[in-house]
Amino acid sequence: MAIKFGIDGTGPMSNTTYAANFSNSHVKKICTGEGEYVRGPITPGGGLPEAIDAGLESIKAKRESEPESPILLTGFSRGGLGVVVIAKQLQRQDIPVRAMLLFDCVDRHLAYDASRIPTNVENVYHVRRDPAARSRMSFGNDGTKSSPPTVYNEKFFMCTHGSMGGTPWKPKPGQSSNEYINEGYGEAYISTGNAVRAVFYRTNITFAQDARVSQEVWRDVQPFARQHSFV
Repeated sequence: MAIKFGIDGTGPMSNTTYAANFSNSHVKKICTGEGEYVRGPITPGGGLPEAIDAGLESIKAKRESEPESPILLTGFSRGGLGVVVIAKQLQRQDIPVRAMLLFDCVDRHLAYDASRIPTNVENVYHVRRDPAARSRMSFGNDGTKSSPPTVYNEKFFMCTHGSMGGTPWKPKPGQSSNEYINEGYGEAYISTGNAVRAVFYRTNITFAQDARVSQEVWRDVQPFARQHSFV
């Protein structure tokens, strides 16, 4: 039986609110059943070291009784960064990782460098938001570099960052599903660098498209997930 561990994306501090917001996330669905799942960090990044430690402890405990079981890691957003860090820690112990499934892994924590996948990871599939979507343009990506023998593949999707993880934006009362998504003034100002332009800033993604493409992402990862026993 595979040893499966996942860290989800950044969300609110309240565990109750977080659980509701991420109830249908891609990482959550992958880890339901035999895998172990932990929530992602809060917005400033707090909680990620604890999630990483939880993953390492879980893998260590399971390997004591299942030393030959393959290790499978999955993560969304900063959670993706977290599982890359876990893989790097395992590499120092000469422990292989059979496969890693990343959902728009982002470079959003000063304490960790996860730009490169360590070579103890055999197979990686990284699904990423297309830059043309203009979603979270201040978020750089991690987990995009690799070296042999790691087999790395990636694919881009026209949706928001949230949609990549299975948490697409939803219209508020009075909004149409055909409206373009506004990710907030803070993100808009970071992306444009101009207070006036930030007021009018929008992504290139409608609510309807975000919901549709999130499902496309889920369907797309199924062959990789089945091949490597994630599902």
